[in-house]
Amino acid sequence: MIALVSAPSNLGLRPPRPTSVPGCAKAPEALREAGLFARFAELGARDAGVVVPGRYADEVLPGRLRNQDLIIEHARRLARRITEIRGDGDAPLIVGGDCSLLIGAALALRPVGRFGLAHLDGHTDFRHPGNSTACASLAGEDLAAAIGRHWPTIADIDGLGPYFRPSDVVHAGCRDDDEEMAEVSEAVDLTIPASEIIRTGGAAVAERIR
Repeated sequence: MIALVSAPSNLGLRPPRPTSVPGCAKAPEALREAGLFARFAELGARDAGVVVPGRYADEVLPGRLRNQDLIIEHARRLARRITEIRGDGDAPLIVGGDCSLLIGAALALRPVGRFGLAHLDGHTDFRHPGNSTACASLAGEDLAAAIGRHWPTIADIDGLGPYFRPSDVVHAGCRDDDEEMAEVSEAVDLTIPASEIIRTGGAAVAERIR
């Protein structure tokens, strides 16, 4: 059975404007209001509740992520919820929320085995301290953190990093002019830009990822 978890996080994002707060935390409830959860329930899924994040704060300090402590705390709590769901024999489906949620999923999976990661995003999310001095927002750096190319504080939580082996990772969906695409292509097993998906079709790309 699929178990739906709301994870309304915006902790990994920069504010869209000074003093404002990113709005993606509203996505799970907006999707619920639009009928997504009800439709899943009709098909046999269950609602596994909400993992609520801490309060967003736009504070950036050298060598630290924006909302770093809150991100780590939320990742651990999300990991516990995922672990509980899998222990019940169900498949968790996390509805977020920003891309920093990947770390919570990684913390749940890493202790129990080796897993592949299909990272589908319009960006590679591969900014990290080795290629940028602008590191601060995990939603643009989550893939780098997932394979161990970030500050140990986020890439090695509880000594579990790297969470995924680079050879077990595929990225698909980035723009052709993504600044980190060449580096990602060298780092992970397969990188497929959006233009290739459009040209060859989703089914063909799914076969390559499989």
